[in-house]
Amino acid sequence: MKLRRSYLPILSILLLISPAAAQEDPEAAAEATETYVIPAEHDSARSTMRTFLESFDPARRDPSDDPLDVAAACLDLSEIRQAIRGHQGRELALQLKEVLDRTEFIVVDSLPDAADAPPYRLDVYDHGQVVIAPDARGEWLFDAETVREIPRLLAAVRDRAIVEGATKVERLPFGLWLQSKMPEALRGRALWIEHWQWLFLVLLLVAGLIVDRLVAGLGRSVVGNYLSRHLVSIEPPRLKRALRPMGLFAASLFWWFGIYRLALPPGALDVLRYAAHFVVAAAFVWAAYRLVDVFAVVMGSRARDTGNKFDDLLVPLVRKVLKVAIAGFGLLFIAQTLEWPVGSILAGLGIGGLAVALAAQDLVKNLFGSLLVIADQPFSVGDYVKVGSVDGTVEELGFRSTRLRTPQNSLVTLPNSHLITTSVDNLGARTFRRWKTTLSLTYDTPPDKIEAFCEGVRELIRQHPHTRKEAFYVHFVEFSPSSLDVLMQLHFDVPDWTTELESKQQLGLDVLRLAEELGVEMAFPTQTVHLQGGAGS
Repeated sequence: MKLRRSYLPILSILLLISPAAAQEDPEAAAEATETYVIPAEHDSARSTMRTFLESFDPARRDPSDDPLDVAAACLDLSEIRQAIRGHQGRELALQLKEVLDRTEFIVVDSLPDAADAPPYRLDVYDHGQVVIAPDARGEWLFDAETVREIPRLLAAVRDRAIVEGATKVERLPFGLWLQSKMPEALRGRALWIEHWQWLFLVLLLVAGLIVDRLVAGLGRSVVGNYLSRHLVSIEPPRLKRALRPMGLFAASLFWWFGIYRLALPPGALDVLRYAAHFVVAAAFVWAAYRLVDVFAVVMGSRARDTGNKFDDLLVPLVRKVLKVAIAGFGLLFIAQTLEWPVGSILAGLGIGGLAVALAAQDLVKNLFGSLLVIADQPFSVGDYVKVGSVDGTVEELGFRSTRLRTPQNSLVTLPNSHLITTSVDNLGARTFRRWKTTLSLTYDTPPDKIEAFCEGVRELIRQHPHTRKEAFYVHFVEFSPSSLDVLMQLHFDVPDWTTELESKQQLGLDVLRLAEELGVEMAFPTQTVHLQGGAGS
């Protein structure tokens, strides 16, 4: 049994440039050797060669088996990373078949059939050898050195004719077929891969960039038309930023698909696969993260069309929840895509969970505060509230805090944990808004005018469009030191503070006009001083 070592995060990043082959645990290998049962298909050089060649013969292979998987199982792929072992094993098996077919006709019965026989060696002219030997478990396979040399051996014998009697491969994969059609000038090697592969990698890169632009433009057009049909307005630059990752995601999928079609050697494929997997995963997470903004715009537009203000409070919080969730799961997804030891990382987090919880007490309190606000709905976005000594209009509810815009236009940020322990006075949720004031008249006002003035103010309240028509009071109530006081108490039926101020102004000016018509003067604080002279004055 082979176990892969846990990579440190820094080493995992370095693997993007030069991935290392998986290491084998000696103790695990020894244990596997004791318990592993060698299949009959690989118990000698003869059986391995027969299994390999018959997998390419439709008349002799088992129809229920995948022939390339059967052929790949005859190769020692231990030096190839597990992530690409399946794909590379199939291609290398095909390449090895081409090498054997251009070397000599294999008489299977001439190979040794004993498990303790020496390794079988086939000379590929003067270019090297194909070797079948037992591995550490005793299973006879084309050895790792042969597997490593297959691409070079194929390049050396590619122009030789297939020997008589060999079973021709039915259909080559696209990469091997393309390789066979390349002119000699493009078959030279530079930095481990052939010239034609470099050429097609450049073409693949350019084609991916074109796919990026096309998908991004098509996405903006489709989403923009959808939003316009549903009367949702979003700025074009914002929409462009939100949909930009979709193009990159499509391009990365195109690159990912393309690099597996170029018959690249294992080392080059492993590096490019790592890079492609990283770009695919990162683009997917980025696209999902940005699409949350478009979703929030649509939901916010629908929330504004409803009469429920709770929707306006919930949409920004849902947007933040989705972004945090996508960011968290996205990092795990990228780590798993890059084959980082996610289980070990999560286990380490579990061990340090207590310390993290102690350090994040305030964060947890604030989070529970936001959940309680959602559950109890003490206010909504746009309500005018008073929390302790702070009052203002609610602008946003977040994970950690709530933001209030004060009458001085300053922005106050209150921790959500504060909302759990402090009373919240929602002035914006009032059904009626009370106005209680004193109308002070001068002491020289006759009683009949006071009575006419009070009745006139009552009529003004009855005629006002935004006043409650019952339970209002206008009465002479007190002899103050410098005035005769008339109490005016009423309620406005208005939705917000702005309309309340406008209604107060309208009613107050009507009261002043009424006083002017009746000849009633408003008093202000005065004091009369009587001076009396002495006897000698």
